[in-house]
Amino acid sequence: MSTITIGSVNCRGLSETVKRIDIFTKYKDLYDITILVDTHSTSEKEKQWLHEWGYVGKFSSYSSKSRGVAILFKNTFEFKIHEETIDLMGNFIILDITIQDYRITLAAIYGPNNDDPVFFENIKHKISHYGNSSIVVAGDWNVVQDYDMDTLHYRNENNPQSKAKIHEVMHELDLLDIWRQQHPFDNRYSWRGPNHKQSRLDYFMITSDIEAFVVSSDIGISYRSDHSPVLINLRFSSQIRGKGTWKFNNSLLRETEFIDKVKGDIKTVIEEYESDPSMDIETEDKQFNISYQLFMGYD
Repeated sequence: MSTITIGSVNCRGLSETVKRIDIFTKYKDLYDITILVDTHSTSEKEKQWLHEWGYVGKFSSYSSKSRGVAILFKNTFEFKIHEETIDLMGNFIILDITIQDYRITLAAIYGPNNDDPVFFENIKHKISHYGNSSIVVAGDWNVVQDYDMDTLHYRNENNPQSKAKIHEVMHELDLLDIWRQQHPFDNRYSWRGPNHKQSRLDYFMITSDIEAFVVSSDIGISYRSDHSPVLINLRFSSQIRGKGTWKFNNSLLRETEFIDKVKGDIKTVIEEYESDPSMDIETEDKQFNISYQLFMGYD
């Protein structure tokens, strides 16, 4: 299997035809999958833009002046989209997709400028819906991972609640910041602003089970934007994929329907395996017609 390159860039609006065609042409040559954020796409223009791109693509549109996300594909590799979640506010696209026989959840996000942890909690739930162990999330998060390592000439730490929420989501979904993983001591930035401010707002998050497939990750050179593109190169055939790390989604413990379902399942299993159902005693004192260790899940 060949290497798949996925690139992501905040393009700062593509409403202008000349710029849009230029950006499409440039990144079509560089990436197999191109993620564009802040596209300023509208639902009325999606067919036209897709025709200009020339291949398969998905859009999350909002207005011609703000937001917008796109995931654009080339015909250089085999893929199949099973299901999609498209945000009507132009902030994310989440795909359940098979790429070269590997099924993953691929998400493109444009994080809010304000401190909005609810946004990232919502993203977590929508990604979890597909149940894939392998996840790739990329885009402009508008939140840095580490204030000391990922900012320059900042006076204040922005969006601290969103940062804390992202770290929580990383733990629950087993995500890692692959560029930082591969460049633990580097100070590089993907955005440049006024007063010489710089920060790493754009990055890829991947699950640990596909870390071994990442040949390289990089921050590219900016082009017609104040953001630099970020990219990863994946080769799925490089070695056998591990099982990954399963982590229980503890947010389910706050959902009444889930709690009632678990309690009901526990009661059903106890009734199925207890030796004398007529005895009204505590579970730990009951006798079962299978190994107690097996029943309780002990090793």
